[in-house]
Amino acid sequence: NLRFFADHARLATAEVLPMDSGHHAYTRFEPAGVVAAIAPWNFPLMLETWKIAPALAWGNTVVLKPAEDTPASATLLARLAAEAGMPPGVLNVVHGYGPDSAGQALTEADGVDRITFTGESATGRVIARAAARRLVPVSLELGGKGANLVFADADLDNAVDWSIKAIFTNTGQVCLAGSRLYVQRPVYEEFLARFVAAAEAMTVGDPTLETTQIGPLASAEHHAKVCGYVRSVEAEGGKILTGGLGDGWIVRPTVVVDMPATAPHWREEIFGPVVVVAPFDTEAEAVQAANDTPYGLNAMLFTDNLHRAHRVSAALRAGTVWVNCFFIRDLRAPFGGVGDSGIGREGGTFSREFFTEPKAVVMQINS
Repeated sequence: NLRFFADHARLATAEVLPMDSGHHAYTRFEPAGVVAAIAPWNFPLMLETWKIAPALAWGNTVVLKPAEDTPASATLLARLAAEAGMPPGVLNVVHGYGPDSAGQALTEADGVDRITFTGESATGRVIARAAARRLVPVSLELGGKGANLVFADADLDNAVDWSIKAIFTNTGQVCLAGSRLYVQRPVYEEFLARFVAAAEAMTVGDPTLETTQIGPLASAEHHAKVCGYVRSVEAEGGKILTGGLGDGWIVRPTVVVDMPATAPHWREEIFGPVVVVAPFDTEAEAVQAANDTPYGLNAMLFTDNLHRAHRVSAALRAGTVWVNCFFIRDLRAPFGGVGDSGIGREGGTFSREFFTEPKAVVMQINS
């Protein structure tokens, strides 16, 4: 993030606009001012720098509030920035909770010119209301409930591999997680058998060991939330094929089938290693199911048909669509969601538009 935006900012500070021979016009991109950046706990350093890097690269100062569960990375980052020669007051870190604490004070402060937030949708709404009172632009990257569509013509080995990564990376604590898995009926049983076997083969345990693939959840509170969804599977009409609750704060890789479409497991962000799987028959049915969610952050599809890949990508209501892969990123591309997944886009020139004030300059040139 830091290297990319340091290079990218140099390439996009102004744009010349062609006019007639007697006039000259250009656009300046001037620093917005003070940026309030509020980062989550699941990828603290990566998401902190995703906000800090473009804000600083385009000349702003930053007040960063890391998640209260992961404060150390932000403190170390600020210390390293100071040691590297960053002037005092350019990168600032405040610690504290959100409501009635540091987060609320930061989003309501009169001197803040931009607010960028990654976190839960409910918190994003509160921040949007606070920003609206002062007409401060906000960028909100909120929750997700990613759909993963596997068509019968897909490479099943590739689809299983990426689908496992999509839901179980970081123990499922990822807003981009492919937690709704739809598989076309002709390959449903075969795919499901391979997927369950791959889930059961994952190493669960001590997160300090390099071989561990599924560790404990981030906190007792979050563990209790995820456990609530796991315990309610049978009551909602579903069936757990593998996984379930483990020791301590661990939830094993959990695969759920036969879940009614009205169950909360299909619609609410669980944010843990729990995936719900169902078959589909037609492309139209798959797209309708994928779009049946208040979220719209991302989606995936697996197919060997290029025409279908383009057609379904266009039909999916999501900020990012991955085809035959997951989480492959180009930092020049826009990142963000629709619906309950937020407003605004960041990345490349989209970050420039957010973290600057564009100014038009038009001159009459004397002959």
